[in-house]
Amino acid sequence: MAMTTLFTCLCGVQKKTSNHWVLARQTARGITFMPWDISLAMSSDIVVLCGEGCAAALLSRSLGDWKKPAVSGSADEPEAELAAA
Repeated sequence: MAMTTLFTCLCGVQKKTSNHWVLARQTARGITFMPWDISLAMSSDIVVLCGEGCAAALLSRSLGDWKKPAVSGSADEPEAELAAA
């Protein structure tokens, strides 16, 4: 008997026979979207998405994460904030 792999989107939808699913790879430097490829979908660093709506939601969350201030290792910054207050 052949083994069937079950793919599930971030939103919880399970893949059936539709062909509108997409893949994404998130890194610290950005996000890349790719068309559906079953061998790529099995990679541990790939996010499986059921369609355009979930891809847009993932992109939106990523953009929000990029806006968060980076943690700085500089000891001068807290003093500058106190001086400005």
